[in-house]
Amino acid sequence: MKALENLRVVEFATVGGVPFCSWLFAQHGAQVVRIVNPRQPELGVPVDPIADMGCWGREEWVLDLKSDIGRNAALEQIATADVLLEGFRPGVMERLGLGPEICHQCNTALIYARLVGWSRGGPWAERAGHDINYISMAGVMHAMGSEAVPLNLVADLGGGGMYAAFGIMAALQMRAHTRRGSVVDTAMAAGSLHLLTNVFGRLAHGAWNDKAAANVIDGGVPWYRTYQTADGRYMAVGAIEERFYLTFVKGLGLDADELPSRLNPQAWPQLAVLFSARFQSFDFTHWVNIFELLEACVTPVLTLQEAREHPVNRHMFVEMGKFSVPAAVPQINFL
Repeated sequence: MKALENLRVVEFATVGGVPFCSWLFAQHGAQVVRIVNPRQPELGVPVDPIADMGCWGREEWVLDLKSDIGRNAALEQIATADVLLEGFRPGVMERLGLGPEICHQCNTALIYARLVGWSRGGPWAERAGHDINYISMAGVMHAMGSEAVPLNLVADLGGGGMYAAFGIMAALQMRAHTRRGSVVDTAMAAGSLHLLTNVFGRLAHGAWNDKAAANVIDGGVPWYRTYQTADGRYMAVGAIEERFYLTFVKGLGLDADELPSRLNPQAWPQLAVLFSARFQSFDFTHWVNIFELLEACVTPVLTLQEAREHPVNRHMFVEMGKFSVPAAVPQINFL
């Protein structure tokens, strides 16, 4: 038994947070019907359907929504759905005759979920964008270091798909009491900002330096960052607490009593040089073996293939046809 086996979702196919949100529901048992436009938009790099998360675990309908036949077929699906999920620019669904008002006329209990880039009522509502744009405007890229080009995890999936999923579940909970549907509106830029709630709180009270790599958890201290090994690989160090720091230093073959105090910020550059030199004196495998045996919050930076095969992660994958994917999160155990 899965928690969402009786839930029916109609997804209007697009990219980014929408297919990820639907996949979360599908993994927990929801029936997902994916409506696909016969005229596929140009998305830059073609992806084989078997490798496209948006194609997994769905029943697919190809409908021309600009035709009466396609629109009416979509409305038939919506009439029996619990959730509608779309990620088009503001106004697109309305122009297709599939906006919230019309859909609620045929299904008053429908949770109509919308995922957009910029806030619908804001000055950039109509503007195009991608994950990198949303996180740059939210301050996320600056906080992470603007030279880094991160995967589309923060805005598309975290600030978008996961916030949309939470909003949908909250709306379903409310519907259980009111028997009425609602509109759930999620903006990826707003979600990205919300993920920084704690950082903005600290910034407002002078407890956060608004400069990249100038705080404890953004690489500003030499015991919370990555270090390159002799063979060009990297180790990740998160030895924040004193006991982990002492174990980390010991693992490097150094004596903490002979090092500058880490309580003195003026000594941090010197410590970073010492730590870097030690890591570069041996290869990746050497350091993996050393810190595998120590509780120092030091771990290897694994490739995707290594991560999938590592004993820590291997049980968190499930077979899906001829390949494996990460299992549903969270795991729900029924009493």
